[in-house]
Amino acid sequence: MTFDDRSARAASRVEGQLRFYKMASVILLALVVLLAAVLITGSRRNARAIKIDGALACLVRDQRAAQRVHDELLAQGRGTLPGEASLEQQWSDEPWPVDGSRDVLGIREATELLGELVVVMVDAATIEVDGHPTVNLPSKEFAQDVLDTIKHQYVPEGEKLIEGQTFLEDVKITSRLARADSVLTEIAAAVEALGTTKAEAEVYTVKPGEFVEKISADHGMTVQQFYDLNPELRGNVIHPGDKVKVSRALVGITVKTVTEVSETLDVPPEVERVHTATLQRGQTRVASEGVPGKKVVTSLRTYHNARLVEEKVRDTQTIEAPTLKKVMVGTADAPPTGGASEG
Repeated sequence: MTFDDRSARAASRVEGQLRFYKMASVILLALVVLLAAVLITGSRRNARAIKIDGALACLVRDQRAAQRVHDELLAQGRGTLPGEASLEQQWSDEPWPVDGSRDVLGIREATELLGELVVVMVDAATIEVDGHPTVNLPSKEFAQDVLDTIKHQYVPEGEKLIEGQTFLEDVKITSRLARADSVLTEIAAAVEALGTTKAEAEVYTVKPGEFVEKISADHGMTVQQFYDLNPELRGNVIHPGDKVKVSRALVGITVKTVTEVSETLDVPPEVERVHTATLQRGQTRVASEGVPGKKVVTSLRTYHNARLVEEKVRDTQTIEAPTLKKVMVGTADAPPTGGASEG
């Protein structure tokens, strides 16, 4: 082997070693970068972001905490009402890195915060009058009790109900989603609300900074109910000073009640006039007062709520005839008041 061959082989070995060290350096650098990334990522803590209608509302510890907050909101909003509950707003939660700019709230704190932002909806029985929803109640059975109570209060004491009571309006019970805080749980309160007479719809003036969702929530409506009252505003922006309807005209219930009532009445005696010359003409004297008789009068009475609108006599039966009243009527001429003078 010549000197040149040995030199070439040595140079090749050096070159191979340099390539190895270069590759090892690259690998080592990559490992360092990867380790640094792992350390940095490990130092960043993930939380759970709760979003309401797509907007970040708060951060909680994890998905389990987010679910507990959701369940607490539903439980508090529903209270003792039966049936399922849901949120009117869209709820979502997702992983969220904690960078120190936002606090991670506990379950209690998050529930209190979100309680001001969400509306709990429940299945309710709504009494509609002429197609207008009036009151929301916990169940159809409860709603029927309310209607029965309204009818019963318009049966006059001592009068016999002869046919089923009816409503003059078209009254029916329907199922719908309603705000939990709008559901009445006392029969007396529901009866009072349904006894309201017809009134004008309430009109509200929009204030600066207000929007449809806020106005709806402040007046106990859903956004859909707001647009049902104000269809011309759908798709339009409201401005301060605009007039909007925030309640329908209230429609009261009118109960038609038909009763039968029997009354015992006096029958005045008939008068018999007897002419007599013992009294001067124009004079009268009661010879016998007579005795009133008795009769039973049966009538049908029709009421609209407590107002009597019609009464018809159905039957009259005399149970005791009266005796005549005698009146003496004078027929005698009065004597002359003075004699004629003689001449």
